[in-house]
Amino acid sequence: MRTMAIIFSLLCLLSACSEDVLLNTNDTKKITNEFFLIPKENSSLAGRKPLDSLFIQPAETLFIRAVAKAQEEIIPANELGKHFFVRYWAYKGFMLNEESIRVLWNEPGTDTLCHYSIDLLGDTLKTCLPVFINSTPSIKFLSPENAFNTINPTDSILFQWKISGQDSWEKSECEIYLNQSKKDLWLTKPKQINCNKPFKILANDLNNSSDYPLYFWGIKLKTFSQENSENVFSEIHSFRFALPDSSAAFVVPIRYEASRNYAKNGELYVLLKDSIVNKYTFHSDTSIFISNLKNNKNYKFIVQETLRTDYEKDSTLAFLEKNLITTTDTLILKDNTPPEAMPLKESFSKNDSIRFLALENGSGFNALRSAIILENSKDTIPYKFKNNQFAFTLDCETSCKIAIHLEDNAKNKSPKKFWKLQFTEKNIFVLGPYFAGDLE
Repeated sequence: MRTMAIIFSLLCLLSACSEDVLLNTNDTKKITNEFFLIPKENSSLAGRKPLDSLFIQPAETLFIRAVAKAQEEIIPANELGKHFFVRYWAYKGFMLNEESIRVLWNEPGTDTLCHYSIDLLGDTLKTCLPVFINSTPSIKFLSPENAFNTINPTDSILFQWKISGQDSWEKSECEIYLNQSKKDLWLTKPKQINCNKPFKILANDLNNSSDYPLYFWGIKLKTFSQENSENVFSEIHSFRFALPDSSAAFVVPIRYEASRNYAKNGELYVLLKDSIVNKYTFHSDTSIFISNLKNNKNYKFIVQETLRTDYEKDSTLAFLEKNLITTTDTLILKDNTPPEAMPLKESFSKNDSIRFLALENGSGFNALRSAIILENSKDTIPYKFKNNQFAFTLDCETSCKIAIHLEDNAKNKSPKKFWKLQFTEKNIFVLGPYFAGDLE
């Protein structure tokens, strides 16, 4: 590689050179320069198209190669010396005498990357690549305020938002999504809207399937710049319609902590002065809407799980105020019960697997964080786990101790205890459980 001193000397000698066409004598082929985007410095150009411009995201590190051509044919690297004194990149005061340059742009905006080729006649070819570093778009909602609950069902609804990060070289398109199901919101057929103007819809045009419907809404922004496109999704907000005169309602959010996709059967009880006035069932995280209660009263809410009984009850109190939809504190079903292990039988044949039952009826047993350990050697014993049972084989001369360490998905750990296995000619007897020091 030629040194920087050589480059600067050449530039001084050739300070009067042109910046247009190289080798324009009658007996010389016309030289051009092209840029290629490559994944790494020594990558092949096969199948790649030359760049006229470059559109990228901030913090992208890129390799760009400058290729010299004579009459549209690439000049091989070993023949460049027949045409040029020097070829180099110039960028922000730096000069690089290499075919490829690695560049990182951290800030959105526009930039220019230039490459220079000085031929044997002293002419200079300057080729520049315009670079467009896209901003990261964002969507901020202005109205209706999230969880707004006094929209008049006979009026129109005005949706307002602010979009940031739209670049002048990009085209933008926007869509608004409305649905009464939060999980299905982005599957709804959207309405095309102007990205920078509010959107209005008549409340009567919404398909109201309940007395006081809850609606979710969101916006998708599409940006286009040449061949690049990007989709940006907003947060999901909600709103409700105003209640009729003298009406009031509760929204009771319920959540399972550290739950898995197991069958569940939750029950919510609504109490007034210790008497049950309503009961609701549910099978996953939910929010229950309750509107058939007397105004200006204090209510108690109790939630419990009947199938996964390791989950503990939770409760809260709330006052029902006239003409308002009141959202209570979130009721959380927590699994605070450690898993346990117990042998299926007191003895096993030496020809059979030893089987222990994992007692866990909450968040679920975590097989990746559980183990059976041979106490004397600290070795882990391989096992199979199916239908909440551990199955393993072990051969000790007369007896040995094992510890079964269990953990559930709520990170509850089983008590520290161990079991003694007594070996006879035909059977294995399981004794215990014992705690540290019991057999010392």
